[in-house]
Amino acid sequence: MKTALESQSSRYQMPIFIIGMILFTAAACFGWVKLRYGFNFIDEGYHATESWRLAVGDHFLEDKITGALMHYTLINRLIFEVCPEITLLGFRKIQFVLTISALLLFGLALFKASGRYAELPFIFSVFAFTGLDPIGMISNIYYQTYPHLFITLHLSFLLFGLNAQSQLTKKVLYLLAGFSLWGLSLSHLALSGIIISPVLVYWLCRKFKFAHYTFTFKDLIYVLAPFIFSWTIFIIVFNKPYVMNIVSSIEVILSMPSHSSGLIGLNWELIKYVSIAGVLLAAFFLILHLRHLILVLTAGAALSLMIFFTIKTSFFGFLKPYYNGWFGRPMWFSSLLIAFILFFWIYMLSKYLLKRGLNKEEEFAVFLMAPFTIIACTMSIFSGLGSLSVCQTAIPAMAGIFFFVAARLKSLKFSPAMALAMILLLLSPFYYMTAENDWNFTCFDVQPAQADTRIETGFGRGIYTNQLYSKLYDWLIANAAAFTKPGDYAISYAVAPMVHIITGLRPSLDDTFVIFEKSESYFEECIEFMKQKHREPKIAFIFERMPALYPLPQEKGAVGFFGKSFDFMTSQDPISVYVRANMTPASTFKISDDHIIRCYVNQAR
Repeated sequence: MKTALESQSSRYQMPIFIIGMILFTAAACFGWVKLRYGFNFIDEGYHATESWRLAVGDHFLEDKITGALMHYTLINRLIFEVCPEITLLGFRKIQFVLTISALLLFGLALFKASGRYAELPFIFSVFAFTGLDPIGMISNIYYQTYPHLFITLHLSFLLFGLNAQSQLTKKVLYLLAGFSLWGLSLSHLALSGIIISPVLVYWLCRKFKFAHYTFTFKDLIYVLAPFIFSWTIFIIVFNKPYVMNIVSSIEVILSMPSHSSGLIGLNWELIKYVSIAGVLLAAFFLILHLRHLILVLTAGAALSLMIFFTIKTSFFGFLKPYYNGWFGRPMWFSSLLIAFILFFWIYMLSKYLLKRGLNKEEEFAVFLMAPFTIIACTMSIFSGLGSLSVCQTAIPAMAGIFFFVAARLKSLKFSPAMALAMILLLLSPFYYMTAENDWNFTCFDVQPAQADTRIETGFGRGIYTNQLYSKLYDWLIANAAAFTKPGDYAISYAVAPMVHIITGLRPSLDDTFVIFEKSESYFEECIEFMKQKHREPKIAFIFERMPALYPLPQEKGAVGFFGKSFDFMTSQDPISVYVRANMTPASTFKISDDHIIRCYVNQAR
């Protein structure tokens, strides 16, 4: 027999779901439009070029000293090979379609395993706009967004497996869950620790004696097997060169000053953000225990406004906006997730020490939070974004928050409408501010309202950007056409890797993302490696500054360029020495008297 509350919940699910799907669809439409704004010469250019160079002839080991740590290039290589004419916008669209597909699959899996579906479109609405990258930095598929995709797929198959009646179906689904974990680790080798996740879930199921969900040792083996098998075959195929390339990659990374003090450091700014988010989260749970409905709603609305203005004003001006203000708003989203991780596992520990069992929703939240916690911690350590990257695997976390809060609301006899209202009051400020940031921040380009020029040719076709970027894009293509032929090699530095795929010229150097934080000996080795492989450049593009615009705080919409990375004419770095000795100036692109981009060509031409 259903209780009165359960009957009421069943009756309200469909109308709530319909309203949620309207919001979800609207968010997805705006997210699709957002994809065409902003051109990124540097980070996104790197991710594109590293995959493209493999598709047009380079080998990810034999033609690179480093590169064995991030295998998303092998995945994206297949896309370039299947569709050689694909554009940057095309890659962004693939990422977006994968996001929506993963959300629909995950939502169906959550429904099959829990019986709840009405609130899911609300919970997932922010991702329908931001895609797999809630930070709003790069709307593409690479080593930061592939983990978000694969962890969502892993949990989808795992939850389907929990609910499967046929043993054969269950085994197939668990195998797919395991392959998803392998795909996650393939995108970035450092994330291979995710394999601990199913082991942790199995251990927690035994320790808490789960009554509503069963995950046996046999199930665990089926999840682990594809991961172990796939990596074994991969290592056998690539053998010793692969291991040596890993060693070289790690040595280069550790030689950089930014990593000399270790991977883990104490970040006081992060502690401040997480502490404030933790207080706000605790206040929310305290509000749920107020006795009167009107009081709960009033206090919840007041807290929601407090959260909104805390994010909007960076805690009323008391906190420095995170990372020069670029990522201040998504950092609050990450802080909420980190605070919830701490809260959740402290709650689990207290339950274990007090020898209290878990209800159905709490058991379900364990399946969601265990893999999220592991991947969040790993990405925080190995990503250059640090703890900000936590929100780049937020899809399972938001589902975990929902089911955990739903358990609290259920125990307090909240009606379905009231429960949804309280969840929305908590999440709406984080969602709105994250989405607003994503719309306004086209990483290293102008805001969409100022992007008034459409790129009409090549890899950037269909992207709206500023007039300066568009002219630079055309200048690069014109020089490549004048001084090179297909199959030639090029040098592009500093930090302008997109040049290669724009011009269709493979990189002469091992590293397309040239930063002088790396040692001179490394670049000397790159030059020697280039000569041994007969990859001498026919053309070189010298950017003394990164071709990247950043927002200025003085005026809304104002942007500026970064300072000089080096002075080409006087620099004694191995690349500049080689270019000056073996190539001759051919053209320049002047932005200002102190900001000139140079084109050099091989003297023999």
